Amino acid sequence: MVRVFWALLLSFYFFIFGSWVLSFTSLDEGRNASAILNMLKSHNFLVPYYNCQPRFEKPPMLYWVVVLFSGLLGFNELIARMVSGLSALGTAIMAYLIAKRYTDEKTAKKSFLVLLTLPHLWIESRALTPEMLNTFFMMVSLYLFLSERILLGWLFLSLAFLTKGPVGVFLTLLVYLLWRKDLKVFSWRGLAIFLAVGGSWYFYMFYEFGYDYFFRFFVYENVMRYTGQRLTHPSPFYYYLLVVFATTIFYIPMYLKVIKNFKRELLPYLTWFLAVIVFFSLAKNKLHHYILFAYPPMSVILASTIEERYIKKVLLLSAGVLLLIVLALGFYEGLRFTPKAYPFLESQEAPAYFYKSEDSALVFYSKRCIPREENTQKLSGLVITKEKYTKELPECSLLTEGIEFDGKYVLLRCP
Repeated sequence: MVRVFWALLLSFYFFIFGSWVLSFTSLDEGRNASAILNMLKSHNFLVPYYNCQPRFEKPPMLYWVVVLFSGLLGFNELIARMVSGLSALGTAIMAYLIAKRYTDEKTAKKSFLVLLTLPHLWIESRALTPEMLNTFFMMVSLYLFLSERILLGWLFLSLAFLTKGPVGVFLTLLVYLLWRKDLKVFSWRGLAIFLAVGGSWYFYMFYEFGYDYFFRFFVYENVMRYTGQRLTHPSPFYYYLLVVFATTIFYIPMYLKVIKNFKRELLPYLTWFLAVIVFFSLAKNKLHHYILFAYPPMSVILASTIEERYIKKVLLLSAGVLLLIVLALGFYEGLRFTPKAYPFLESQEAPAYFYKSEDSALVFYSKRCIPREENTQKLSGLVITKEKYTKELPECSLLTEGIEFDGKYVLLRCP
């Protein structure tokens, strides 16, 4: 019981502490928060809306879980992001259970601690995005498949499908097949559960919006992103190796030891890790959070060789680093554009526009729709844009300015 208490306390610190410091940031957080707020206000829980338009880019499971939490605890940055924080904890627990089942208790405990010390998970556990929740459902499903509880495995895989789409389904089944090398997982009853639970919402959206929805989500957001026909985040093939290198920064001195002491029984974990990395490395578009499903097997591989004493030293060091990061983010919040701009948007009735830029969090905080407008002749009222575009709007006056992760923004009043 004491160990469980300390595990939960450490998990709260590494995965949730400081989630309230920043107001919503990044395009995805603002869009997701706005979709959730619209659900809470309209009681339409089937069709997500962002900026007065249906949001086809993401399935609804993240929205639904946050709505459930909000109904119990209220809706704010902490509660919304806590879904990712608890999902990170759940992912670490599932990694522990898989490692305990297929390696040993000691390695399982160490792998849990290793996951706590990965800076990439600190970021994703504090983001209102579906990736962490999706990873949790994938981990539960894989554990159930490996435990031969096939029907329950398909149920949780259907939840992953409703969280992020087909990619989680494909990778979970791929890892299982590489591990077990059998087809037991393909049960007719399991597939029926998957279609009934995971497919129901998609069937509704297809019924409601027809081919427009099918093309936008399945073709445009999945196939065209992967193949590069829709090129928005191009990166070199080795991009994810750099991400892994950065997120294991505390364990770099142990790399050589881990390689020298690699054991045959760790091959399923190595295959799992490589399957995720290679799959996303082949994609033309790359984002760092795509590879979260690779971290549980990586933690087991590290934990199998690295001594507990070293991991505890890393735990102490990373706790200090995380505290400094949270303090720095508190300072950064005071410089940000979003908290400076939304009081103007709330208090003034003038129309507002995005010009060649988008700060989606302002749609959420201002509780208004802000259309994009590229024609400078039609910009009359409040204009949100990046500082580098102000020279294209010489007649507009500055109301406020601030920084975001993707550059410096300004709020202008245009005649």
